Amino acid sequence: MRTLTLSTLPWKRLLVWGIFGFSFAMIPLVFALTGDDLHQTSAGFREVVDRGDVYLICVALVGDSLGRFVMIRKKAIVDILGVGFAIAYTVMVSFEFGVISTMIHGEPVKIPEGVIPMHSFYYGIAVFILGCGAVIRTAD
Repeated sequence: MRTLTLSTLPWKRLLVWGIFGFSFAMIPLVFALTGDDLHQTSAGFREVVDRGDVYLICVALVGDSLGRFVMIRKKAIVDILGVGFAIAYTVMVSFEFGVISTMIHGEPVKIPEGVIPMHSFYYGIAVFILGCGAVIRTAD
């Protein structure tokens, strides 16, 4: 395994994944925010985040990372940890989304204010870091 420094990072691959993977996945959030800015919706972005839709985006993105970690032929311990983290992350985020959906559509239960946006932010950062790690590990 080669030593990773700033000069040996696969910047092109990271940029391509950042633009065509992560940024494209976030386009629905941009449209929801744009609708708010154009005064076409009163709280479209806030509603999208509060429903937990960001969780679904994160699960889709972590699927890419999981696929990248799985396709590595000679797995190091970090690759096995990456696969385990991706699977655990998928189960955790999917479970939380399911609970939120049940709480929203079932009996009216008060979800503490700000919890879902805070978790959405943390999950978004985690999927970005996991994706970058997967891109770095699968670089030639």
